[in-house]
Amino acid sequence: MANIAIAGANGFVGTHLIPTLSKKHTIRALGRSLKKSTDSQLEWKQTELFSSSSTIEALKDIDVAIYLVHSMMPSSRLFQGNFHDTDLLLADNFATACKQNGVKQIIYLGGLVPDGYISPHLQSRKEVEGVLAASKIPVTVLRAGMIVGPGGSSFEILKSLVKKLPVMVLPQWTQSATQAIFIDDVVTVIANTIENDSFKGKTLNLVNGESLTYSAILKQTAEGLGLKRYLFPVPIASTGFSKLWVQLFGCSSYELVSPLIDSLLCDLPQLDPPKEIANLISYPSFAMMIKESLRKDSTQKTLVSNTKIINGDSVRSIQRLPSVPTECHWVMKEYMKWLPTFFPFLIKVDNNLEKNTIEFRFSFLKKPLLILEEIKDSSNNEREKFHIIGGLLSRTTNTGWLEFRQIENKKYLIASIHEFFPSLPWMIYVMTQAPLHKFVMIAFGKHLKKHFETHHH
Repeated sequence: MANIAIAGANGFVGTHLIPTLSKKHTIRALGRSLKKSTDSQLEWKQTELFSSSSTIEALKDIDVAIYLVHSMMPSSRLFQGNFHDTDLLLADNFATACKQNGVKQIIYLGGLVPDGYISPHLQSRKEVEGVLAASKIPVTVLRAGMIVGPGGSSFEILKSLVKKLPVMVLPQWTQSATQAIFIDDVVTVIANTIENDSFKGKTLNLVNGESLTYSAILKQTAEGLGLKRYLFPVPIASTGFSKLWVQLFGCSSYELVSPLIDSLLCDLPQLDPPKEIANLISYPSFAMMIKESLRKDSTQKTLVSNTKIINGDSVRSIQRLPSVPTECHWVMKEYMKWLPTFFPFLIKVDNNLEKNTIEFRFSFLKKPLLILEEIKDSSNNEREKFHIIGGLLSRTTNTGWLEFRQIENKKYLIASIHEFFPSLPWMIYVMTQAPLHKFVMIAFGKHLKKHFETHHH
């Protein structure tokens, strides 16, 4: 019996996993929203994975940490950045918290890695593997194909399309090779990897061995639903059109659909299940998965909850910068030094060493635009964090932070702002300060790149 934490417990896989695991283990389910549980083996813990302190707190006394997080949906009213940079940041918080709490095993559910072209979505899952492995904790990576089951986004999109469209055109991507796996098999495999030494430090392809194309999947879904559908291949390679019709007829949001469809251009490797899990696969064909999904669908309420944006007017901004071969502290100092030179005569940066604060102001104004307080963390020299404690541009004095952090032994560098509540009226903020911040960070990234190119030649 182990103490297990599940990050992403509210999602499709998490909600299917909890009932099985709580029969044998104690479960701490981490989610944005707090839920009540009648199960004595299950505790829901409200956790903000963007916050390292919240994540560290959530993983106290945990033996095995299961990571099911993929950040496709925005987490604030304004989100500047993309899901791959967000995934890096969240995985780094999680890996650091695991390390600080002495977690013995991490289990990560990622995606199959194609042989040729790799989409940003699948590339991001691969990057997360590296970040978790850099913690030096034994990681079990399960690379899954399309996970099929009632409530799963891919399956629900497919079902909607087939139900609504009697005639479907099939762009070229529908001929891409793929593999599917049934949700119950995913749960069985994860349950078997817990505290199992033969799985530690391994990367396994979580597949059932059946070769499929997306057009075969659509055809079999129609057969499973007992519907007559006409499918016409067309020589269109673009995914733009597909994103539009999946959004319209698949009843899903663009943020979710777009990266998923970009991944459909990838040819996924056609593999047999690895020997470690071959005997755990009970659904060797897609036709069986459809049948079982529809049977379960009629007997159970869909479990998946949508992520709600908790802080209505908050802002999050995450930008990847060129990685630098020096400490994070240097990056922060360089930023403070560079900013006034980027806006000469306009912006001043004042360091108050006694108060440990930094003030940004217009040269012609006495009142600061933003006041930042440096948060010293001697245990982590790969992160520089500042709380936003005031200034004309901030609506609050106790939320929001700016940070620079290096990830995976300086392989990545990220600058980010979290939970910032602007004092400007929302529309004005969105049209002025927000794009300006993004522009400044891109310019700073170019400055860093140039600095190290000139200094290292």
